[in-house]
Amino acid sequence: MTRYFSPLSWSFPVGTWSGTRVAVSVYFPLAVLVLCLQMQTWWYGLLAGMFLLLSSLAHEIAHVWVARATGGWGDDILVWPLGGLLHPQPALDRRSRVMTALAGPAVNGVLCLLAGIAVWRMGLLGEAINPLKGWPILPSGEGTLGLFQSAVVVLFIVNWVLLVINLIPVHPFDGGRVLECGLSGWLVEETANYLHMRLGAVVGVSLMIAGLLADHPGWHGTWVVCLGAVVLVLNLQEVAQRSAVDDLESALLDYELALDDVDGEFDVDEPDPGLLERWRQHREETRLLQEEKQQQEAERRVDVLLKKVHHHGFEALSEAEKRQLRQASQRYRDQAARSEETI
Repeated sequence: MTRYFSPLSWSFPVGTWSGTRVAVSVYFPLAVLVLCLQMQTWWYGLLAGMFLLLSSLAHEIAHVWVARATGGWGDDILVWPLGGLLHPQPALDRRSRVMTALAGPAVNGVLCLLAGIAVWRMGLLGEAINPLKGWPILPSGEGTLGLFQSAVVVLFIVNWVLLVINLIPVHPFDGGRVLECGLSGWLVEETANYLHMRLGAVVGVSLMIAGLLADHPGWHGTWVVCLGAVVLVLNLQEVAQRSAVDDLESALLDYELALDDVDGEFDVDEPDPGLLERWRQHREETRLLQEEKQQQEAERRVDVLLKKVHHHGFEALSEAEKRQLRQASQRYRDQAARSEETI
């Protein structure tokens, strides 16, 4: 299996919390820098960056918590400016998949509701609720009150944007996982995946075009172009990675068929062996049985990983799991080639 070059997944680790490895995208500091340049003062930019980090982290923790509570697991969190890139593994039933996907947006929705009440009382809700407009003029009251009011407005905008974006029904957002789950209940899994990935590519291109055509001062068209580019790249990458998984399954099938051909080719009658020969055969059969058990266990692990990829995408795998799939792919291809040479 090809090792994919994925710059969007670049990150640095920040620790392990409750058995979950947490990393932050290298693009997060860049996003904070852009916020500092766009907002009234650099201090407000840092405040927005802090809320973005904490809200994204809370979003991802909710995913992991619900996944574990419904029978799944989550070993890694990768926080990036729009939420997270590594999805936890929910149980395979539809209820767990939908609840896990919606847990993150639910957290952002609650924070929006709490902050939105205060923003509405300040009379700024109309300006703050449109994520495509420029940042509203934040309250400039004196002392602690002015700082608190500004912080509440920023908290609302950050969580509102995270909520809206993550409900877009395309990969890699939470709305996309809900849509894919719904499609898989109505269509064959391969067809559902095909439609879901192609829809993501179409939406990505559409966002880029809309951002380019409608960009003007006071409107975040540039951000829409960037969002569309990210959606397009991630969907094309996911299509390529799922194709690689299909190649692995084909290699496994070719290997099993090659073994069947070898067994049929050398199935001949032999005379009864002597005592020493029977002992040697018993020892060889024991060794082969152990190898077969090891092979079955390896295939079982590969099957679990393939199901995980089909349901949640290649990026849901940890680095160790990706390495295991690549090794399995190469092993099956080598074994199939040796079996064909034997025939």
